[in-house]
Amino acid sequence: MNPLARLLGYSALLLVVFLATALAAQSWLQRQTDRLRAEAIDTKHQQFLRTVALVTPAGAPTDAAALRRVAEAIGATIRPASEVFTTKPSDAVTLLSFNEKLSGIPSVRVTFALPPGSRLLGSQQRLALGLLLLVALIVSIVILLVILPSRPTAPGSTVTPWSATRADMGSLEHLAKTSAAQSAALHDERDSRRRAEEDLALKGQELNRSLEEKIRLGRDLHDGMIQSLYALGLTLESVRALIRTDPTEAGERLAQCATALNLTIREVRAHITGLAPDELQRAGFAGALEASLFELRAGRSVSFDIKIDEDAALLLSPTQTTATLQIAREAVSNALRHGGASLINLRMHQNETEVCLLVQDNGTGFDATRRQGEGHGLGNMQARAARMGATLRLTSQVGHGARIVLTIPASTSVIS
Repeated sequence: MNPLARLLGYSALLLVVFLATALAAQSWLQRQTDRLRAEAIDTKHQQFLRTVALVTPAGAPTDAAALRRVAEAIGATIRPASEVFTTKPSDAVTLLSFNEKLSGIPSVRVTFALPPGSRLLGSQQRLALGLLLLVALIVSIVILLVILPSRPTAPGSTVTPWSATRADMGSLEHLAKTSAAQSAALHDERDSRRRAEEDLALKGQELNRSLEEKIRLGRDLHDGMIQSLYALGLTLESVRALIRTDPTEAGERLAQCATALNLTIREVRAHITGLAPDELQRAGFAGALEASLFELRAGRSVSFDIKIDEDAALLLSPTQTTATLQIAREAVSNALRHGGASLINLRMHQNETEVCLLVQDNGTGFDATRRQGEGHGLGNMQARAARMGATLRLTSQVGHGARIVLTIPASTSVIS
């Protein structure tokens, strides 16, 4: 075969292979970039919703101050979706945004900077441009190889066709080395992108765990210690009226306050050291419930009808037992504070697959189809039930008290 024809064949084959590699690399990089941008938007969206739930009371409308705190917490800019948002040409590929509808305000647009991994988009585009220029150079050289040998050698010229061919071979060798260097750069770019994606995913997971822990701590404080302190405050209010009329009763209630305060302090310490579920398991559900009811009574004239099946309570894990006790405390506190109940029934029993808790009062009741107030109580109870795979049903009518039924699958394993 003619050496020139062989050279042209090799050149054409190299051109096709290189062009296919460049197009495949460009397509892969674009897919990876689109996926990374979508994951960044989804991660930021989840962080936005969790932070809104943390800074906004359950059922309360979201105001401008809450949005500012949310924006600072997640590192984003929040504006009304109707507002015209202009960006510089250089920012068009470095910013992401999504719209969200919140209670009490119009739809908002959340805008944030691209994660570090997505900022490799510019490098990808420059690499793609370099590859295309290299392909154009190879095409030009092939054309020259076809045209130059066909031109007659000038009389007296010392350059032979074989010398020109050897020079072209040197050019092709240089192009092959350049292609190898470009492939190595592409490999390094791919590794950098993968490491950036892994770092971004790890940081997102850590932030989500931090937000979940803050929400859990806030729920525990509201359902446990805050209820105890509220009951303690009511008892102290009743002492003020008894100081002059019945000093003996006033002294007894002050002693009860001191005892309740010491119990709350121990509860805080146990919660900090992570011993609360174990201590509750050793004390028994009925004993812990009775202690909580004595604390919540706060001098009120109220009767409790308690029937607890301890065998049913033993089917619950320590985490389930703690969550169930917190739900019972919150239900009783709501019945006393908002319903003014004088009789509260508490029942726990089991069947083949479930453990059921009933809390029913004879208070004023409320319209269960509407959200009540701006507190966290009902929302916290629903969140605790969902976390341990249970269902919580609330029924109430104005003037007929309230009824809460918690159904816990006995085989549920809670992830604490």
